[in-house]
Amino acid sequence: MTETAPVAREVAPAATSIVGLVAAWVAATGSRVKLMTELALAEAKLAAISISLMVFLAMLAAAFILGAWGLLLAGVVLGLHQLQLPLWPILLVLGGLHVLIAAVAWQSAVYLSRNLEFPVTRRQLSESLEVADEMASTTAQS
Repeated sequence: MTETAPVAREVAPAATSIVGLVAAWVAATGSRVKLMTELALAEAKLAAISISLMVFLAMLAAAFILGAWGLLLAGVVLGLHQLQLPLWPILLVLGGLHVLIAAVAWQSAVYLSRNLEFPVTRRQLSESLEVADEMASTTAQS
């Protein structure tokens, strides 16, 4: 009996240190998870602020571009009118060109909107579902 007592004394400190190491590891892991969560939250807030500012700046740039375009067209109209060309035909031609450009841009946007429907991905998914159905029916028949 005296021989088991020293073994118990030697095992107990090792078990305590392993439990202590596990507890320290769990605490360190919890701290890391907390810090990573706080970092992700801070970056998400920064991203939200950045995208809001980007939208504002894009709208501001669009307003200035539209203003510059209007001034440019006014200058063209004034220049052509000073060359003794009648005002109404100038405005009709420029207006017609703008309508034509807008129609082409609209058709391009409609064409590009088809990409938002993920047609190839849908086709792949439907094919994989068909294959899975065939496999299931083959397995059920066996």
